[in-house]
Amino acid sequence: MAPNAPNLNALLNMAPSTFSDGDLDPLPRIKSIAALRTEVQHHFGKLSNQDLEDLVAWFNRNFFRLES
Repeated sequence: MAPNAPNLNALLNMAPSTFSDGDLDPLPRIKSIAALRTEVQHHFGKLSNQDLEDLVAWFNRNFFRLES
């Protein structure tokens, strides 16, 4: 079951503080938006297109900074 948009937005808004302690595994080697999208689908399962694109944009903005 895909998360609904308000819950997803809440998660994305609080997530940076969750990662602020520096206790992270290394990020996977992702070199394109398409590869990031595939990785998000793999880890988050079935999402609506909007939720998928929101997650890809959030991860890219906060961690990967890939060219679109």
